[in-house]
Amino acid sequence: MAQDILMARQPIYDQHLNVVAYELLYRSKDSLQNNLIEDGNSATSQVLLNNYTSIYQSGKLTKLPAFINLTKEMVKSDQIPELSRQHIVLEILEGMEVDDELISGVQRFVDEGYKVALDDFIYSPEYDPIIRMAHIVKLDILEMTDEELVRHVKILKPFGVTLLAEKIETQAEFERCHALGFKLFQGYFLCRPQLVQGKQLNSNEIVMVELMSALADPNVTPASIERIVKKDPQLTFRILRIVNSSFYNLIRKIDSLEEAIVLLGISEVKRWCALIAFSDQNGKPEELTRHTLVRARMCEILAEESDGMSGSTAFMMGVVSGLDALLDIPIEDILEQVFLTEEIELAILMGEGNYGQLLTNVDNLIQGRWNHLSALQTEQALSESYINSLQWVTEISEKMI
Repeated sequence: MAQDILMARQPIYDQHLNVVAYELLYRSKDSLQNNLIEDGNSATSQVLLNNYTSIYQSGKLTKLPAFINLTKEMVKSDQIPELSRQHIVLEILEGMEVDDELISGVQRFVDEGYKVALDDFIYSPEYDPIIRMAHIVKLDILEMTDEELVRHVKILKPFGVTLLAEKIETQAEFERCHALGFKLFQGYFLCRPQLVQGKQLNSNEIVMVELMSALADPNVTPASIERIVKKDPQLTFRILRIVNSSFYNLIRKIDSLEEAIVLLGISEVKRWCALIAFSDQNGKPEELTRHTLVRARMCEILAEESDGMSGSTAFMMGVVSGLDALLDIPIEDILEQVFLTEEIELAILMGEGNYGQLLTNVDNLIQGRWNHLSALQTEQALSESYINSLQWVTEISEKMI
């Protein structure tokens, strides 16, 4: 089944920017909904959902609810999904004609214990019977003026539904929707830096940028990594704790940072340093770290499967290209301090060359822009690398605690 499906997940946040659910985006030869919720093999469907909705958050493994779009045919059929009611939100797509079949279909799902969301909602009085049954209403803020948005909030308030703002592109839009009373938020605004004029890096951020610059050097030595890491005692402690954990199951304890670097190897140390440095950036949502590491790991896996490309270089490209959102400074300023080859700089800034196409393809897959995928990687390779990366980030996140 996985070979015939392209899937991605888009986070849904609460007002504190904690991820509380994922919407599953898809493209499938046979329509993903049919595979997920009409297929008799509910165990297979549940495994697939687990791959996309399990994360390590706030110190524990968590399975979040999945928002899944329903076709008109599915709503009106007698088929009831054999999936956990607790972990599924069924989305009724926009544009469905409100008739007795639709109303009875939605009522059937609600009676069976499912939560129902109305997607890309535009109000019309004929939808009142559906709104009364719905739990969540999603409003596409890009398709509305501010006046229309305010009007919809006012109309929907008496129904007692939870409002979800989707297609949020900026922090200002998030704050506006929050002020209007929205409780849930969806969009890629976290992946964009909140640029502050004259922002100065703090001491931890300076060490991080210096470390990223060293790790991006293909000729970096253990001694140079050790010299930078020692500037941050917390980073040193965490690396040694990871090395001595059951993850590596060593026969004796490692007390020296230099010995740890030699023992693990440069590539492995690069990964852990990047992971820890990202996770230590206080004030940034955990999802931003997850997103950046999934990107970086996908780049690494796909580069290793391609001729003439380095997995280690691709991983650091994915990491560095996410520093602007993490540090809230322009990527051009970061690249003046993190010394990359011209090929990788052009890949990050312009999407040029094989590395640039790789990074663009990874971003298109993650954001569900299926029609923009190039032929540089096969759809199967993209899909498998994405699932692998989601699982990898979940596993290694546990080791960083």
